[in-house]
Amino acid sequence: MRPLGVLLKKELLDVVRDRRTVLLTLVLPVLLYPGLLTAMGAIIAAGKDRLKNEPLVVAVTTPDAQALLDGQPTPPRTSWQRTPRAEAEALLRDQKIAAIVDAPEGAAQAVADERQATVTVLYTRRFDRSMEALDRLRPVLEAVNTRALTLRLEARQLDPAFAAPVKLEAVDLDFQKDLGPLIASRLLPVVLLMMLFIGALYPAVDLTAGEKERGTLETLLVCPVRPVQVMAAKYLTVALVSVASTLVNLAAMAGTFGAGLSLAGPAASTSMRFSVAQVAVMLACLVPAALLVSGVSLAVASMARSFKEGQSLMTPVLLVGLAPALLSQMPGIELTWGTALVPLLNVALLVKAAVLGTASGPLVVVTAGSVLLYAVGALKWAASTFDSEVFRFR
Repeated sequence: MRPLGVLLKKELLDVVRDRRTVLLTLVLPVLLYPGLLTAMGAIIAAGKDRLKNEPLVVAVTTPDAQALLDGQPTPPRTSWQRTPRAEAEALLRDQKIAAIVDAPEGAAQAVADERQATVTVLYTRRFDRSMEALDRLRPVLEAVNTRALTLRLEARQLDPAFAAPVKLEAVDLDFQKDLGPLIASRLLPVVLLMMLFIGALYPAVDLTAGEKERGTLETLLVCPVRPVQVMAAKYLTVALVSVASTLVNLAAMAGTFGAGLSLAGPAASTSMRFSVAQVAVMLACLVPAALLVSGVSLAVASMARSFKEGQSLMTPVLLVGLAPALLSQMPGIELTWGTALVPLLNVALLVKAAVLGTASGPLVVVTAGSVLLYAVGALKWAASTFDSEVFRFR
């Protein structure tokens, strides 16, 4: 074990001396998450306030549409503009107006005669101003509908509840006021897997293709050590950096969510505290995942002849590795006995389940065990590449 210890110390010193690796794996998460998420919350809040205070012009196409709107207060900072529909649609596409209210001839009279009238609101999702105009118009048209309905019921001496026999009241038992776990379950799987790969990719490229390019690999191979010891030292180094990156990222995300976010607005809290059990479950899958990613990264990076070529090879590896994290956010995909065996997807789903508090003990064991098996396979793949001539000679 002494040659392995010497090699491991040498590889770790090389990694620590590489400022890019230290910056990406240890420093960046601590500075990135709190700053980025806080900035996102501030930008979203500022954008909403700006849109609410921005003057908007809404085109009204017909006298009947104007008559329906005149019965209600005009929304703040909103003005009506009489414009034919064809011309209004052109103005909407040119962002000269924010939305269009159109009602056919006789619509106002139909409402007065206790018949149904159709009012069309034209808008576009291309522009935020148009979406804001739609939000302002909804309560106005709902008030027109409520007023007409109330008059009809009063004329027949009926209670307003007569028109609504069943009142729907949806109550979220888990996230009525605290959206922290919900938001964390969407962000954590993607961010942790991404940083898991980033923490392994750069050291793997530097310890393989980088040494080839610097000409230090040949010197290392002529030393009285076996290639398997060289491979083991490099693998342990990459794995340690990847695990350290995972722990730092998890701590940074936990601290950020614990401090609270402003992504969901003032009506709901977005703070949460991770329990010891939640952290243990996430580490049970993230640490084996770091071993898996390290083995794959070393195997792929050892095929490169230069650091630049190694970075090019790692780009598709990173994209493929992020695909399971994105797939875990699809509706209906949860951690089951089947998905617990899918590499990396099971990790993302287990992190998501741990945050939401739905992870069960058997599924945690199956997920961690399957990831460990995949990690052993990745280690064997890396060992085979180290024994090949492709790794030893450029």
